[in-house]
Amino acid sequence: MLEAKHISKTFGDRQVLVDVNLQVKQGDVVVILGPSGSGKTTFLRCLNHLEKADGGQLTISGKDYPLDKLSKKEILDIRKKTAFVFQHYNLFANKTAIENILEGLVIARKVPKGEAQQIAEEALKKVGLLEFKDYYPSQLSGGQQQRIGLARAIAVKPEVILLDEPTSALDPELVGDVLDVMKQLANEGTTMVVVTHEMGFARDVANHVVFMDGGHVIEEGSPKDIFYRPKEKRTQQFLARILSDASYDLEYMI
Repeated sequence: MLEAKHISKTFGDRQVLVDVNLQVKQGDVVVILGPSGSGKTTFLRCLNHLEKADGGQLTISGKDYPLDKLSKKEILDIRKKTAFVFQHYNLFANKTAIENILEGLVIARKVPKGEAQQIAEEALKKVGLLEFKDYYPSQLSGGQQQRIGLARAIAVKPEVILLDEPTSALDPELVGDVLDVMKQLANEGTTMVVVTHEMGFARDVANHVVFMDGGHVIEEGSPKDIFYRPKEKRTQQFLARILSDASYDLEYMI
């Protein structure tokens, strides 16, 4: 459904992605974990050309795209098949909640206005914010703004949603509402690739977990394998530091 092969990326003289590969099947929820600076956000951004990869190939729905030499048409094609949810929401400040969603439908995808209005309202209803459709971002909490970001992604009916740390900019008490929407999407079979520090979501909702460090994929597998039977020392160290459950630490650190 989506496959990334041999993705590489350099910033100046620093190689931030080294031969990164990922396979995502329809309905998968893939979570990418790793310390800050591991390359996980850069990798996600390379998948829809928010960052230009130095090398590698992306395949979506059987079509191959060379990420280092994409044409404008190919970039548009990839972006029509994907939706991106940003860490800091990236909503238009001068547009209402519903106008933010309509923008992608009417302008980018040329959906007729009446049909787009209906789709946008359904998306807002799904994230529990239909009654806030005429509010501007400044009138909404961070959690509400991020749920608008999720509604915008759902509305365009992408083949895969790419989410870059969607809860990391939120106050702790607002995280739950966003995670609830993400869990609901997962239960409905929405294909997602999520960069996150939310270990509970990774353990309970994902069906595939990837651990990255230093621009490499260190280890990947089911949540059970990664959280309870990690093979690589670096994965073990990362999880032991992140997770405070002492019994969990003992389980594999002995």
